[in-house]
This record gives sequence, structure tokens and C-alpha cells, in this order.
Amino acid sequence: MTDSKSLNYFQEITIIPDPEIAPYFIWGKLFTQLHIALADVKNNHKIDSIGISFPDYHYDDKNEQSSKLGLKLRVFAPNQKDLETLNLDNWLSRLTDYVHVKGIKEVPRDKIMGYVSVHRYRFKPIEVQAQTLADKLKVCYEEAMAIVVKRKAELKLPFIRMFSESNKTHYPLQILQQPSEEDVTGGFNVYGMNGMRDSVTVPQW
Repeated sequence: MTDSKSLNYFQEITIIPDPEIAPYFIWGKLFTQLHIALADVKNNHKIDSIGISFPDYHYDDKNEQSSKLGLKLRVFAPNQKDLETLNLDNWLSRLTDYVHVKGIKEVPRDKIMGYVSVHRYRFKPIEVQAQTLADKLKVCYEEAMAIVVKRKAELKLPFIRMFSESNKTHYPLQILQQPSEEDVTGGFNVYGMNGMRDSVTVPQW
């Protein structure tokens, strides 16, 4: 018997290779639609249980050029009804020449090799970190900066170039996908990911 809170169903989306169109361009179009769809089901149906993963994700902290999202995206939900409500076929109908969307299937429990947590990575500039720390500790900016510069530098992660309709500006949706040994249940944001402080996981195989 499956846990109703676990992610038991999924759909897989594959970007169709095209010599004339770079994958990162298609990722932007695909994820824009997915983001709108996830916001729609959250606002109109109170569903925040849909998460994603990148099966071929690779991050190399020593060689930024080898880091990649791959060409596949998996969209998970605890039950079939949530994915039917999301209705990916409808939201991605304009991209049928560029992506292939498979039907809803049960997660193959016998193939699961572990779990991953997928995060929207956001890094505050060190100047902002220093000012925040100075205010928090009631110390001068220079003293706070001396502490902040010893922290980890910003990660150069794979990203999807997005466009904000509200701000009318482009922004990078940086993605950090990390392995986990636990099946951690919970809600996701309207990107189908965690923030930096959450660690809800999805199955990986």
C-alpha cells in the first residue's frame, strides 16, 4: 500500500533535440508554462503537492561548463487526480513540436535509487548579506563584511532564463538538485521546487 502523502504518480517531459534551436531556449518556454500552470492549480485548486526533478541533472563545482539540466523533466504528485487537474497537455499544447509529454504513470517503486531535493537557488550579494548581518548583530558594516566574506561563494548552477510579467525583466531561475536518502513529504512552491530552507524530496531513478 502506498503512502498518500508520498509522490506516487508522475509525468515525464522530454525536450526534442533540434539542431536549429538551443535546449536552453526551449527550457525557458517550457518552464514559463509550467510555472503558470502550477500557480493556477495552487490558486484555484489549493494544490501545492506537485514537485519536479531533472533526471539528467549534473552539477560540477569545478567545471561550470559541464553542469547541465539535461533534456528531461519529471513532474510528480501524490495522486493521479492532481496531475489531471494540472493538465500539462493543455498548458504545453503550443510546444508540441519541441517537447514530448508522456501520459500519467505510477512511480516505479522497484526502480527508485534514492531521492533528490530540488531548490530554487537564490544568493544574496555579499553587500546585502553584510548589511543584514550588521543590523542583526548591531555591529559596523566593515566588521560584518569581514565575517561574510568567509562564507561560501555563490554557486554557478545550471539555470533557466525566465521572464517576469510583473517586473518585465528577465531573471535566471538557478536550480540546485541534491541527493537525499529520505522520502520527505510536504508542499512545493509554484516552480515545483523547494526554497533554500526546505528539503521536500522526489524519487530518483
